[in-house]
Amino acid sequence: MTNSASSSMGRELPLRGAVNARDLGGLRTMDGRQVRRLRVLRSDLLTGLDAEDMSFLLTECGLRTIVDLRAPGEIATDGTGAVVDAVAHYRNLHVYGADRVRLDLTEVSPDGSMFDRYCEYLEHSSENIAAVLRLLAAPGQLPALIHCAAGKDRTGVVIALLLAVAGVRADDIIADYAATTPNIAALRTRGGRAAGPGPDAVDRLPAWVFAADADTMRQFLAHVDAVYGGPTAWAIDAGLDLATQRQLTANLLCD
Repeated sequence: MTNSASSSMGRELPLRGAVNARDLGGLRTMDGRQVRRLRVLRSDLLTGLDAEDMSFLLTECGLRTIVDLRAPGEIATDGTGAVVDAVAHYRNLHVYGADRVRLDLTEVSPDGSMFDRYCEYLEHSSENIAAVLRLLAAPGQLPALIHCAAGKDRTGVVIALLLAVAGVRADDIIADYAATTPNIAALRTRGGRAAGPGPDAVDRLPAWVFAADADTMRQFLAHVDAVYGGPTAWAIDAGLDLATQRQLTANLLCD
């Protein structure tokens, strides 16, 4: 097992009501530092959390902030979960592509790719992504949990940019993204229950919609470097100044 692979394991959150939840703690930077444990969590939908799940997040993790990347229409349909009412801060910052709708419940072209959708997020949602990072740099916001519906695509892009701005190694960012792979079957099952109308709505979608391939994130990070000049330059262009980026890094990383 490679070091980057091992750094992405053992961080799963013991939540019975979520199927793709983990801690960013332990991921490593290029200068040898690490992301602090239980500072930023990532997850799929929170509506299935039970009382023990909520106790874990609120008491053991000390959760203060939830950032919801879903569209307002998704929130109206699927809800937010009771945990939202128990935290100090809740923000809905919608991350979307050109069509502004949820990808995994729409008809998509079989020759498409998640990489193309992730590039759309940068094109159409950079301000909202930067707003998430700005929130995490502010005092009193952490620990925070970032989530969307599956915790894979919108969450994956936001987490990748957060980690890249903080100087986390590309290999660790990629491994964290790919750590969704063992959870894909559970995500598809839950998505099928929510998709309606029709029991086969999710089954009609191509397999790449649900994939979390390492090469996709590798390609995305290369795109950020080639098109935007790297994560720091992207963040500045999106409105996140260097001082805020430094504070975000300080909040996220161990000394």
